[in-house]
Amino acid sequence: MKCYLQGIILLGVTVLTGCVQTAAPHVEANGSIQWASGVNEAVHVAAANEHLVFVEPSFLSKGVVIYSRIIGAGTPDCEYYVNEPMPLIRLTICGDGNVELLDRGQTINVGKLAVFES
Repeated sequence: MKCYLQGIILLGVTVLTGCVQTAAPHVEANGSIQWASGVNEAVHVAAANEHLVFVEPSFLSKGVVIYSRIIGAGTPDCEYYVNEPMPLIRLTICGDGNVELLDRGQTINVGKLAVFES
């Protein structure tokens, strides 16, 4: 009887734990940014370049960070993107692949975007 109760308790805890855990978001990367800081970051670039999607890992969870193109703000050479959850963080991406990450207008990192052919 004791083993039976332990088995039921263990099964109940396992089921509850499984319900509490959240699945990590799945983003199919089709490109990467090699940052000057040495970090190589996977990114999904939307077909019409209107969004860039990054998976941002953290100790407790994983989240998705979306940068949306600022319509009408681009130049013939570069496009400008805003970080959806933190609009003071911006990306500038130019046709030659150069990327600039800005926080409140100050450059905090630069890199090179490569989009993979499918």
